[in-house]
Amino acid sequence: MGDDTICRQMSALLTESGDFTVVGEASDGDGALVLVRDHRPDVLLLSLEALGSDGPETVAQVRALSPGTQVIVWNGSGQEHLVLEAFRRGALGHLVRGAAGPDDVIRAIRAVYRGEAVLSPALAGHILDEVIRGLREH
Repeated sequence: MGDDTICRQMSALLTESGDFTVVGEASDGDGALVLVRDHRPDVLLLSLEALGSDGPETVAQVRALSPGTQVIVWNGSGQEHLVLEAFRRGALGHLVRGAAGPDDVIRAIRAVYRGEAVLSPALAGHILDEVIRGLREH
């Protein structure tokens, strides 16, 4: 979900891999929720850039509507606070737009489908910094 060109590219990548069935694309959170309600996908790719501060709430709504749907959020640089909140609300994966190549996307989808968490190196570093800061404060 997100920028139309990126959605088309992502859909084409996944379809061409032969391993995935793309059930739809949406340009906003409401559209994503309709797709989730109608299709109950195994994995949903959700653009935090497109949703902004509504992204984490959309993740929560997806998980409430379809608990079996695993969510991968993706964004450009920054927005770590939204990504962390999306994880608190039920996302299981994170990719950075421009840093994740086609193979990374496919690996992430397969991993979250199996119930494994996927963290981009940028987010993993941010989380580690937060943990270290918290330990120093105690």
